[in-house]
Amino acid sequence: MLEAEYATMFAAEETHWWYRGLHDQVRRAVAHCREDAPGPLRVLDAGCGTGKVLEALAGDKATGLDLSATALSLARRRGDFSLTRASAVRLPFRDASFDVVLSLDVLANVPPSAVIPALAEARRVLVPGGRLVLNIVAHQALYSEHDRAVGVQQRYTTRQIRSFLGSAGFFVEKLTYSNTLLFPIAALVRLWRKRIRPGHAPRSDLAPLPPRLNAALARMRFVENALMVDYGFVMPFGLSVFAMAKKPVGPARPRSGRSRTRA
Repeated sequence: MLEAEYATMFAAEETHWWYRGLHDQVRRAVAHCREDAPGPLRVLDAGCGTGKVLEALAGDKATGLDLSATALSLARRRGDFSLTRASAVRLPFRDASFDVVLSLDVLANVPPSAVIPALAEARRVLVPGGRLVLNIVAHQALYSEHDRAVGVQQRYTTRQIRSFLGSAGFFVEKLTYSNTLLFPIAALVRLWRKRIRPGHAPRSDLAPLPPRLNAALARMRFVENALMVDYGFVMPFGLSVFAMAKKPVGPARPRSGRSRTRA
């Protein structure tokens, strides 16, 4: 990610509809994980960025990890969190250290060949029965200036993510596209911004919006999140892929990537 984008992210995470929608999605997912836990969860945000999700997990034992010193310095401004500077591809934690691992729009920023090793690392640090909550950008055809600005190397489909999770030894519980209701408009913007502008540094799409429009878009995301996370709806397309996957309780072994969850 371009260093200037971290300051943009830090400000946008407070109010921007996209981040409000993502954080609501994460809260709902972690609440489902909490149903099986008697006390506070040990949560790793592997790629915590500027730390807003850590702030939202104040009731749990949350740890943030990021490779960027700039991101971690901004995260420290949000609270006294446990922070580690390291790569999500090689986690510096013992086996079975966490109940939940979050991977929120991180693995699209590593080389495609590193995605399965990174997922295997997430499985390694989870307790048996622990869960991975994954969000990642979708559809390579939408690769645009925004992706170049935030460091995305590739966008993915649900089929690819299912295969990756199976290869890393996870059982897929939920798998769907997300950011579906706003997909047509957002897709048009991304397609328009696919071209490279000579002499211009790439910029993300995180521009402020009029408050009423921003609030309306956030409410749309909240409705969609409830359908996906709470009621198990599977969306046929979207800007992102959302998944919840479980580390098997028995001996860990890679799966074929197939499960009973449909996408």
